[in-house]
Amino acid sequence: MSLFKANSMTDTNDHDWITFHRLRFPEPVSSIERVFLPVAGPDCWLFGPHYAVGSDGMITGVSDIWGGVGIWHSREAAEAMVVAPADAMPWLGETVAAWHCLSVPVSHRGEVNWRGHLQNGDAVRAAPVDPGGPLIVLTSAGFVSRDAATLPRIKRFVAGVVEVLDDYGAQTSNLRRAAFRGGFDGCDGFTLSLWRSDEGMRQAAYHPGTHRTRIDEDKAGLLSDRTSFTRLRPIRSWGDWDGEVAWTHA
Repeated sequence: MSLFKANSMTDTNDHDWITFHRLRFPEPVSSIERVFLPVAGPDCWLFGPHYAVGSDGMITGVSDIWGGVGIWHSREAAEAMVVAPADAMPWLGETVAAWHCLSVPVSHRGEVNWRGHLQNGDAVRAAPVDPGGPLIVLTSAGFVSRDAATLPRIKRFVAGVVEVLDDYGAQTSNLRRAAFRGGFDGCDGFTLSLWRSDEGMRQAAYHPGTHRTRIDEDKAGLLSDRTSFTRLRPIRSWGDWDGEVAWTHA
């Protein structure tokens, strides 16, 4: 099914294009037992299981829901990934549902490790013109280490992510939300949220409430060591994310 309609932006190498992929397998898949080869083509590829928290307060790395993000320098290549994702992800044949989206980033800030090294403000090249329309927010968070001294902060952060996603689920402005674990190579995980409008996102994320409280805790050094956020406009998508997301692009 088509969730977003294409806009008139032309292909360019002056900024990045980002694809999102949300897959659901018939049974939980372990990130320790199963290795998915990186997708060929994007400048950066992230793929990991959805947050599932164990009794120890840590992410288990086992879930039936997995999410992927591709950062591409070419719209043509990114669009091909969305149109025919099975060509790049042969494991799609194992899934019972999948959702794929082409988007254009319009802003990016913060520090993130998605390529095996830290980048500050240059991990995503934003488009010079914002086409407007519905909003996708991609965020990340990371830690300098995972030693015993850091574990309490990591657990506090994980609990906060779950709390924020639950709160977003109660907001009429939010359509979908998810958080995915990063790789064992130290690359940061990511969250993905889909919004009807910028104002709806601002109300939920920055006005007094669950997310605002967590932001203040992070700024006070109680949570992560680094964060980033990217705002994007959906260009087109298809598939199934727990039913159709009733959006059309402006």
